[in-house]
Amino acid sequence: MKDFGIIVGCCNQDYNFAEGVCASIRYFMEDVPICLLVDGISSFEVRAMERTYGVSVLNHINISSDFLKKHSFGWALNKMICFWESPWEHFLYMDSDTNAWGNILKKVPHLKEYDMVIDKPTSEYSDEDICRWFFDIPQLEKHFPNFNWKAHRNDYVCPGVIFGRRNIFSLDEYKELLEFNSSHPGLFKMGDMGFLNFLIFRAVDEGRLKLCQEDIQFLMPDFDMDYIEKRFPFDEKGPVCKDEDITLIHWAGPKPAPFSRTVYGKPMTFFRRKFLEDAWNSQGLGTEVLLKAEDLKRYYFLYRNKLRKKFRQFKKKLAQK
Repeated sequence: MKDFGIIVGCCNQDYNFAEGVCASIRYFMEDVPICLLVDGISSFEVRAMERTYGVSVLNHINISSDFLKKHSFGWALNKMICFWESPWEHFLYMDSDTNAWGNILKKVPHLKEYDMVIDKPTSEYSDEDICRWFFDIPQLEKHFPNFNWKAHRNDYVCPGVIFGRRNIFSLDEYKELLEFNSSHPGLFKMGDMGFLNFLIFRAVDEGRLKLCQEDIQFLMPDFDMDYIEKRFPFDEKGPVCKDEDITLIHWAGPKPAPFSRTVYGKPMTFFRRKFLEDAWNSQGLGTEVLLKAEDLKRYYFLYRNKLRKKFRQFKKKLAQK
């Protein structure tokens, strides 16, 4: 497919998973172009992915918009950068806690007929679900009375994987909504989930966006372990994936640590090992040592960043007294 590539969002807390994402893309989708959207500076892991899989990099240094540099890096907003800075007109964005399971392009042969292709929910949402995951309904009705949220109540999605097209949203619209969001905290829920769903479906209602919804995402927390193990089987060679099994796996919740007993992380662990083999020709015990070292590094950055956030919140409270 011309003028198409895959963008993988990552930061210093999840480079280890981003390696697995890239390996899964190369395994199933061969030479499709990959770009890392890096929230941070270049690192040893990023350079290894560049060298091993020929990925390109978008970060604070090389995106063109000063506004996006200042306002769209960080948790829940970095994927928005794709809509203006994607290297390709058409793209697939994948969070770092995802994997390709088969060639997902086979499920969306009509991709270029649409501005966006997003997941298609398999269950209905109650008002309580919507208030928890997407919007505060009373506030939404107060501030956006023309938005018919009920018309889409069973269409809202977890946007960990999305097919999009560059420049389908106005940057001015995005700026305006960011300003509103900062002055009305709590209206849009769960990071970008409410924010992006609102942008998408408001644009659909106004005739500005041609949308398709397909079953493209498998949310791990929605299924029990026994079913998941049967859904994503392996043999001695690796993943066993038929065309009807193709999807994008998303660990939207507990993450796939190699030795977790509560999360089925075998696909991610397989592809992380595959990356280490491709990058360093690592096998056996050496691979297991590297996996453990990467996980320890992830936990270091994860808890360091949490402590920094707590400290900033504490300073802000002191300043308000």
